[in-house]
Formats: sequence, C-alpha cells, structure tokens
Amino acid sequence: MTREQVHAAVSAYLRGEFGKLLVVRDVRRIHHVNSLGWRVRIVAPSREGDIEITELEVDERGVLAPLLDPLGVIDVLRASDNPPPSVRAEALDLGSFDADEPAPQSLRPEASMQIYARIRDHLRTGNLESARALYPRLLTNPEVRASALLGMADIERKLGNAQIATGYLEAAAREFADRFDVEGLEDAATAALDLLGAGAFQASAIHALLERSRARLRPLQSVSDAPALAGATESERMWLEMNAEVRTIRRGEYLVKEGEPSRAVWVIKSGILAVLLEKPEGGTRVIRCCFPGWLLGESSVLVDQDPRCTASLRAERMTEVFRIDAALLATVMDKNASLRERIAQAKQIHRIDSFFAMHETMGQLDAFVRDEMLACLQRIQSFDEDTLLFPAGEVPGAACLVARGELALHQGWELDSAPALVVPVDHFANVRDAIHGIASPFTTLARAGSTIAFFEGKKLLKLAESSPPHVAAVLERLG
Repeated sequence: MTREQVHAAVSAYLRGEFGKLLVVRDVRRIHHVNSLGWRVRIVAPSREGDIEITELEVDERGVLAPLLDPLGVIDVLRASDNPPPSVRAEALDLGSFDADEPAPQSLRPEASMQIYARIRDHLRTGNLESARALYPRLLTNPEVRASALLGMADIERKLGNAQIATGYLEAAAREFADRFDVEGLEDAATAALDLLGAGAFQASAIHALLERSRARLRPLQSVSDAPALAGATESERMWLEMNAEVRTIRRGEYLVKEGEPSRAVWVIKSGILAVLLEKPEGGTRVIRCCFPGWLLGESSVLVDQDPRCTASLRAERMTEVFRIDAALLATVMDKNASLRERIAQAKQIHRIDSFFAMHETMGQLDAFVRDEMLACLQRIQSFDEDTLLFPAGEVPGAACLVARGELALHQGWELDSAPALVVPVDHFANVRDAIHGIASPFTTLARAGSTIAFFEGKKLLKLAESSPPHVAAVLERLG
C-alpha cells in the first residue's frame, strides 16, 4: 500500500466509527523483520490544538490493528486537561506499542556551517581547547560526522593524545567506509599512517577497512556474475545477459524511490548505490551503500500484486546498473526453483538488514558490522506447531530473532504452565547466553505459526571478540 492509500483507508475507518471527532495526523513507514507496515498517528482536533489519542499500525495487506475502543477514546479526552502523553496512551488500553526514543536533534546545514566557522577561528588563534569543545556538536549531523571525527583526531594528535586520536580516526574511517567514500577513507588512512607509522598502520582496522572497500568496488563484468543469480543454468545465464540493459545514473540521481511501483530487478555493474529508508519521524536516512554485484528490486518478481519499491536507491557516484525486466526474469524463475530460492533469500536478508538499520539498538552499528551479523545467520525457519528449540540448563547454540509469531520461555521444564516470558515479533532472544556460553534457565519453544531467524552462537562470539567494545555491548543488549 502507498502512504496515500493508508491515509485514505484509516480516515474512512475513523469517519465511520467516530465521525469528525478523530483524524489522521501522520503516516510513517515502519520496518519489521519479515514485512513492511505503516504507523498512523490519530488525534482529536480541538480549539486549543490537537489532543493525542494513539497510534495504529497498518500492514502490507491494509489490515489495521488494534481497533479503537470508544470508551478508551473518551478516557483519553477526559484526561486531556492534564495531559502527560504517556497517560493518554495508557488510558486507551489498546495493547503495547514500542515507543520510539527521540533521536538526537540533527543540526541544520546552516548551524553546522556556523560551528565550523567558529572552529576555524579558534584554530587560527591556536585555541585548541575551544575548538575541541565545539567539534562534538557536529556529530549529530550525519552529513558531516566523518569529517568532524577527522578534525577531532587532528586536535587530539596536536595535544599529544595519540590513542584518542587513533580512536577518532578509526571511527571516521568506519563512517567513510559505511558510505563507500573512498576519498574520505583514504584521508583517514593517510592521517593514521602518519600517526601510527607504516608497521602499525598495516595491522590497523583502518587499513583493513580501506582494503575491503577497494576490493568491493571492482566492476562486474557480466550480469550473471551477481551472486544472487548464481543458480541460473548456462543457457539461462546467456539469456539473462542478452536481455539485461545497461543504464548509467548520474551522481545524486535516484534510480527508484520508496513506494513507487517495482517493475525491474537491478544489478550494480559499477559505482555505488545508496539505500535510503523513510524515518519514522520523517525524512530519509541512508542505511547502507551497495557495491558492484548487489541485486536489488526483488519485490518486482516475488510480490504478486502491485509490487512496490521498499527503499529509495540513489547513485553516490557515476554508476552503471544492469536492468532486467521483472516479467522476463519471472519466466526464468518459474522454471528454476533454485534461482527463485536464491532471490527470495536475498530479499529476506535485505529486509533483516533494513530492520537492523532502523532498530533502536542495532542501528548504532555500521554497515560492515551488520554485514558480519548477517553472515552469522544460520537459517530462517517456520513452525506449524509448538516446537522445542533449546532445553533449560543448556547453552543455546543460536540466538533467535522473531520474524513472525512468538517464542515462549518456560522456567525449567514447566511446560504445562504459562510461560515466564513471551518474546514477540521483532525481538531477540538468547543473544547474551549464546555469545558467552551461559546455560539458560529457560526452555525455549517456538509457538505454532511462528517464523524464527537463527544466528549461530559461535560466529556471534567471534564477531563480539573481533569487534570494538561498543559492538559487543550492543550485541549483549539485544533481547
């Protein structure tokens, strides 16, 4: 469904049930592990301003949940004279909503320019401490964060704090690598080489990031070289190569925009495409950059009715892509189950990656770390009946992410009684126990109708051990 369709559907529901009392004030895209949806803000207009009622969710099929209780709406309106928002939402008793924590206020471009001007003035006069105090304000602006970290590293180097400077350079390098800004990454690498010396630089994380980024930018020779198309037979590969059109996209140009009809599959031949998602609070956010070999636009061949683009794609430099018409590729997939499965897996991984990027905790990690987390994925499995996953008293061999349904955690072996905990959709379980080898006091059951993503515990442990401390801290907080 499009934003306009969601707005119209919810507005029609409100008019039918509440007349002109309630209206739709905002419609925002949300990303689940296994699906997309919309979160709709409902208000009651008044002379003094809007009275916040609640938020509803609409899934991809247009199903709205939960339905509003008229008595709950009355309770909210009565409480509006003394309005703490949390009380208003609780009065409805409409079920739990995951409240989005307010993100740090991003600086406007003009504010960033003013801060940079003040920093330059301090640096001209040799006032390093004042410049040092101003730089952190720039970190809330994603567009200048990497450059700000470079400046912070330079000040710490001049102040003799080599270890702190190295940390800032590594953070800057990760920011640049996240966007495949090789020129910026080379600037960070040059500063690190001067600071660390040749030997230490070769062994540094910054050098590894540089080499990894360069390797990923090698152009693709043929559309059939894309990993997601590896399941095609030799004749199918030749057919795909004959029917793939090459399109060149200028830097800053959009290939597709989120919510538009999806009519083709795209494979990056050369250059970089940024993937942008709509933020809950409005606007868009770059969640990753994709390099040659990436296949995008899977919805066009996997969604039966009115497929829509699930993200916007923007060229970050002059980029070439192979375009395969969805109808043509679908004919090949109908004859090749292996190819269809590969493309379906690519779509599922892209959805999990989008969920990670917009997740309150996982969103703190850069794309490289998220890639390594996705590499820990063992399988995605659906269950038709209640199924024992991990017994109490043993170390779980995997961490779980609920894509559909729920997990039931029973104390010990008390399976006949109510579970001690229920893990709902979009939540993790057993992450800390799997990473640290801790025997769980709970028996974990997958409920009938659930779909669970499993992440191998040993690989998660290696990821935590080889990553900076903040990565391990993020992983431990999951679930």
